[in-house]
Amino acid sequence: MWSNRAMRRSTRARSTPGDDPGLTERSREILEWAISTFVNTGQPVGSRKIARRSREHLSAATVRNIMADLEEMGYLRQPHSSAGRIPTDKAYRYYVDNLLKRHEISPRDREIIDFGLKSQDSPEQLMARTSQLLSRVSGNLGIVVSPPLSRVALEHIQFVKLNEDRVLVILVSRSGIVQNRVIRCEASFSQADLEQAGRYIVEHFRHKTLLEVRSRVVEMIRAERANYDSFTQKVIYLSTQSFAEPSDAAAELYLDGAANLIQVPEFSDINRMRMLFETIEEKNRLASLISECIRGDAQEVRITIGAENALPGIEDCALITFPYMVDGTIQGSLGILGPTRMEYGRAISLVDYVAKLFGRVLGNQGRS
Repeated sequence: MWSNRAMRRSTRARSTPGDDPGLTERSREILEWAISTFVNTGQPVGSRKIARRSREHLSAATVRNIMADLEEMGYLRQPHSSAGRIPTDKAYRYYVDNLLKRHEISPRDREIIDFGLKSQDSPEQLMARTSQLLSRVSGNLGIVVSPPLSRVALEHIQFVKLNEDRVLVILVSRSGIVQNRVIRCEASFSQADLEQAGRYIVEHFRHKTLLEVRSRVVEMIRAERANYDSFTQKVIYLSTQSFAEPSDAAAELYLDGAANLIQVPEFSDINRMRMLFETIEEKNRLASLISECIRGDAQEVRITIGAENALPGIEDCALITFPYMVDGTIQGSLGILGPTRMEYGRAISLVDYVAKLFGRVLGNQGRS
């Protein structure tokens, strides 16, 4: 389960308020109450409601003054002059980084997730079903990004000649993920050449990640070409074309639960809803954003809140992502997208738990 230290180290994106010395213990307490009350009700929070929760029996006037100070500091805002106040992105960021307490996943959520990830589907079906589970248990948009080709471990490769200058490459990962791509070849290959090259690559690079294969091929290219016979040169050429950098774009995005967002009051505005769904439809850009959490090697939660999100259309959303691992290696990422007004403790625990279980199930498929 996630720890507060790991979370504080990994959730901050761009500039964040950190542990603001301008906040007193009392103002932090009132800010925390304002956030939890707004998350639960969706309604602007007034000073009287918070005063009733105060352990110090603060008056509504005292609370009102503190809330006014919090508004001046950018933690609260007043949508209407006659209404109470609601948290800003800055408030949610401060809450996540400094006030959020460890939250254990509930037995009911654990039961739903464990049961949902039991069956022996194909990797693609497993990813689709995991996005459905994330959506179901969180009430938000569930997202799973398949591993980019550079991170998958090679199990099998097959080359199929389509015509004189085009070859179909069929890559099968150790976990059973199948990815196809068509490469153009300047040299002419017979089908027998292609089959022999496929056998050679599997024999020498099986269970290596494609990034490792790519690095080895680069080393071979740098060596004296004259040292290689004609067959080895063909293997190098095919490998170079098959494992080129653009293959990272082959990551698939699995989404479920967009209907959940329609019912959120924050997206009742038609233009805001339209922009959100346009962004969701741009799967390549969304997959790239979600994959930010696997840029390093740390298995940590990543949380971006409101305007911290780089894509237009999701400025009113929070994105919680977590990398999943197969056989001790980070492969891809998954998470949820929802309104900034969410139960962050519960959401982080859910994504953390699903990521770890999903990685184990995906890894077991490759060994079955």
